[in-house]
Amino acid sequence: MRNSRWLAFLLFFLNTSMVLGYYYEKGAVYTLTKCPGYYCGRHLIEYGNETKWSACGSCPRGSRVNSSWACTDCNNSPSIYDWMYLLFMVLLGLLTQWYSIDIIAPSSHFSMKTFGMHLSALLETFLSATLTLLIHQPYGLLSLRSCAVEQLSDWYTVLHNPNPNYEEVLHCAQEAVYPLYSIVFVHYGLSVLMIFSIRPLVNKMFQSKGHSASRPIYAALYLFPILALIHGVMAGLIYYAFPSVIILLSLMSHAFHFASRTDQSWRALLYDTVSCVHNLVVVVGHWALHGFGLIALTLWLQPQQLAAILTLVPLPTVLYIALSRFTDPGKFHSD
Repeated sequence: MRNSRWLAFLLFFLNTSMVLGYYYEKGAVYTLTKCPGYYCGRHLIEYGNETKWSACGSCPRGSRVNSSWACTDCNNSPSIYDWMYLLFMVLLGLLTQWYSIDIIAPSSHFSMKTFGMHLSALLETFLSATLTLLIHQPYGLLSLRSCAVEQLSDWYTVLHNPNPNYEEVLHCAQEAVYPLYSIVFVHYGLSVLMIFSIRPLVNKMFQSKGHSASRPIYAALYLFPILALIHGVMAGLIYYAFPSVIILLSLMSHAFHFASRTDQSWRALLYDTVSCVHNLVVVVGHWALHGFGLIALTLWLQPQQLAAILTLVPLPTVLYIALSRFTDPGKFHSD
């Protein structure tokens, strides 16, 4: 009687372990069996003259585990939202360079030397992004093979290494969102290389010398490692939040641009915007960024309302110019 109870308890323990997912076959196997954790899988290996499934571990680069615990190649095409995320990361590097050039520029007037540095940054970013696409699969084409993003944890697989039965930690960290994570590092690295290759030639062409030419280069050497660090830590959060972030930043930058004008009357604001090429380019650039964020957010949430929402792009400019006379600080001080 007592032995039968112990046997029943042992069977219950084994069944419970299997249900909880702690029981799995270790080492290479001939028949595909389950693996613990979310990202541990098996891939085919040559074992002598035979083919076996590998021990549970991380999938090779360019593949991720499926529902059957087999590592499958990433053969999907990035979605429109994925492409917009990659474009946002490219624009982030370009806009930080443009901003540093405007800050370091010797005067507030838009000169040909400043235009040359802006043009150089745009050319460097374009060549870097193009080359980054060409060296990723499929090689030589401006397209990508990728794995679909399913959840936030796909960006942080290193935080999901299982410890079955508290015996050993299975290191299954991998790029489950291949290549959306690593491709940004490649682009930033190539951007730095392009700066050293192209910027000196453009500065020589536009006769830009001294600190006004060298300081933007030094600033970029600080900015790109900072952007790479932010991406390495917050890539998953940025992926889901970048539409809202770019809308908020464009609104803040838009308001700062108009608030820096001395005359806050609507006539002066409208005249300065239309008559000055630099101000007009800044406003149109903010419209483009605002529209980019609205498109990304709408495609993610309600794509059927995209056309109606795009009509809101000029709204911040119209509201600021129309309501500026009610918010002029000079009127509050005079009262």
